[in-house]
Amino acid sequence: MQQREEIELLRWRISLVGYLVVAAVAILVFGFWNHQIVQTGYYDQRAEQNRVREIPLVAPRGRIYDRYNRILADNRPSYNIVLIRENSPHTVEQTAAMLSPGVDVPVDEFLNRINRRRREPKFRPIILKEDVSVGDIAFVKAHRYELPEISVEYQPRRRYLGGNLAAHALGYVGEVTEAELGTEEFKDFKPGDQVGRTGLERQYNAVLHGKDGFRRVVVNSFGREMDRLQEEAYTPGNDLYTTIDLDLQRAAEEMIGDNTGAAVAIDPRTGEVLAMVSKPAFDPNLFATRISGSEWTTLINDPRKPLQNRVIQNHYSPGSVFKIFMAAAGLESEVLHPLDSFYCPGHGTFYGHTFACWKAGGHGTIGLHSAIVDSCNVFFYNVGKNLGIGNIARYATTMGLGRKSGIDLPNEDPGIIPSEEWKRRVFKTAWYQGETISVSIGQGAVSVTPMQITWAMGGLASGGRLVQPHLVKPELVDKFGMARQLKTEEYPLHQSTVDAIGRAMWGVVNEAGTGTKARVEGFDVAGKTGTAQVVGKQSYGTREEFNDHAWFVGFAPYRNPEIAVGVFMENGGHGGTVSAPVAQAIMNVYYKKKTGKFGESLITNLTSLKP
Repeated sequence: MQQREEIELLRWRISLVGYLVVAAVAILVFGFWNHQIVQTGYYDQRAEQNRVREIPLVAPRGRIYDRYNRILADNRPSYNIVLIRENSPHTVEQTAAMLSPGVDVPVDEFLNRINRRRREPKFRPIILKEDVSVGDIAFVKAHRYELPEISVEYQPRRRYLGGNLAAHALGYVGEVTEAELGTEEFKDFKPGDQVGRTGLERQYNAVLHGKDGFRRVVVNSFGREMDRLQEEAYTPGNDLYTTIDLDLQRAAEEMIGDNTGAAVAIDPRTGEVLAMVSKPAFDPNLFATRISGSEWTTLINDPRKPLQNRVIQNHYSPGSVFKIFMAAAGLESEVLHPLDSFYCPGHGTFYGHTFACWKAGGHGTIGLHSAIVDSCNVFFYNVGKNLGIGNIARYATTMGLGRKSGIDLPNEDPGIIPSEEWKRRVFKTAWYQGETISVSIGQGAVSVTPMQITWAMGGLASGGRLVQPHLVKPELVDKFGMARQLKTEEYPLHQSTVDAIGRAMWGVVNEAGTGTKARVEGFDVAGKTGTAQVVGKQSYGTREEFNDHAWFVGFAPYRNPEIAVGVFMENGGHGGTVSAPVAQAIMNVYYKKKTGKFGESLITNLTSLKP
C-alpha cells in the first residue's frame, strides 16, 4: 500500500514537472514570437540606435576683414566635452560624479547644464565643458569604456586677433538662448549654436553663420567608432569685408589710450566708416567660450561701462560744436547774414536772465568768422534768440541730428533735439524761451551721439548731402540675401553758407583758434572744438567725474572733404587740449597713406603726443 502511494506521488511530481516544462517552453515560444515577429520594427530601431551615432560637424563662422583684407576676426580649433544621454549606462548624477574629478569641473555645474536641457530629446548632445585642454581630452579618451556616453567633439571657436581692437564695431558671439530659438530669426538654429550678440557679429549673423553638417558612424557597445556610414559636409559661413581701415583704427585707439571716450571717422562722400573706437573696451575673446561669472560681473559692474558702444549708444551735450549747425541754420533762414556782428561784453541778458560767455572780459564786437574761431557764446545766444526753438529743431533735424543715422549696427541711440512739442510730450509742460538760449550753444536738453554729429558735420561740409553711414558695403551682402539700399539725403544749402562755415572752421584749426592741435601739415583740416558742462561746479565741486566733456569734430580737406572725424572725451576738460590731438592722429595717418608716406612707425610715434 505504501509502495503504491509512493508511485502515485512520483507520477504526480513527474506530471507537475512536465507541465512546468511545457509552460516554460510556451512562455519562451511566446516571448520569442513577440520579440521576433510582433516587435520586430521596435527592436530593429533600438538596435540601429545602439549601433549608429550621428556626430555633428560644426560650421565655422565667416571671417571679418578690414577694407584692405586684413583679418579682424577668424576661428581657431577647439574641442568640447559632450554628453549623449540616450542609451547611457549611468544616471546623469553618476556620470557627473565620475567625470568631475578628471576635468576639474564641480558636479553641481555639470548637473545645472544638464538640467537646463533635460526636456530636450536624449539623442541631442549636451555640452558639459567648452574649449577643453589636452589633459581633459586625454582623460575622456582614457575612460571611454567606463563613460561611453561622454565624447569629445570639435568646434571652431571665434578668435579676435586684435583683442579689444575695434571690439564695439565687431561685437562678440554667444550661445543662442532658449527664447531666441522660438523666434523666426533663429528657427534653423539648435541649442548650443554660437550666434552674434552685438556689433557686426549680431547685425550680419545670417551672413557669418554657416550650415552644420553631420557624420553617421557605427559604434560598438562602448561608443567607439567602428565604421562610417554617411557624411554631409558643413557649409562655412560667408566672409565679411568691412570699411574699417585698421591703421586709422589703431591710431585712434593708441591716442585715446586708457581714457574714457569715443572716436569715429567717416568718408562723407560714401558713408563708409573708416574707424570706430569706444573706450574703455572689452576683449571679445572672453565671450568666444562661456564667459565666467566673475569676468561677467567685473564687466557689468565697471562704472565706466566697457560694454557700451559710446559712438552710437551714448548721447551727450555737444557744447560749442553745435554752434556750427546754429550758424548754418541762421544763414539759411536769413536771420543771420555773413557780415552781421554782435557785441560781447562777456555776458548777455535774455528774457530776464544773464548768460555768461566763456571769456569773462568778452570778445567785443564780433562777426561770424571770429565767433566760430573764438567760439563766442554771446554771438550764438543772439542767433538762437532770433531763430527760435522751432527753427533750431527743424534745421538741426534736417541736418542729421536728433535721429538715428541708420548705421548697420544694432541699438543706435537717436539723441535729442528739443522742441516745444518734445517738451510737452516728455515733461507735460511748456517750453520756456530762456531754454532756447542754452540750446543755442549746445547745452540744455540737446544731446547727440559721436556718430550722429560726425555724420551730420560731414554732410554739412559736403554741401548738404548725407549718405547713410555703414561698416559693410551693401553690395557685398546683397548676394547673401541681405538686400540693403543705402539712403542718401540732400537738403537745401547755399554754397555761400558752406563756404563761410568751412573758412571759419579752417580758421579754428589753422588760425589762432581753439583747435590748433588738430592741424596736419599739408592737409587742410577744418574743425570745431566743444566743451560741454556736466554739472555746475559751484554746486557740485570739482571732482574728476564732474569735469567737462571734451569734443572735437572736423573734416579734411575743408573744400570737398574726404574724411570727417569726431572725437569725444568723457570728463576730458577742453576739446582743443584732449580731443583735437586724437583727431589729428587719425587724419595724419589718413593723409600719410593717401600720399604714400605711411609707415608702421608712424602709429608708434603717436603715443608721445597723447593728450
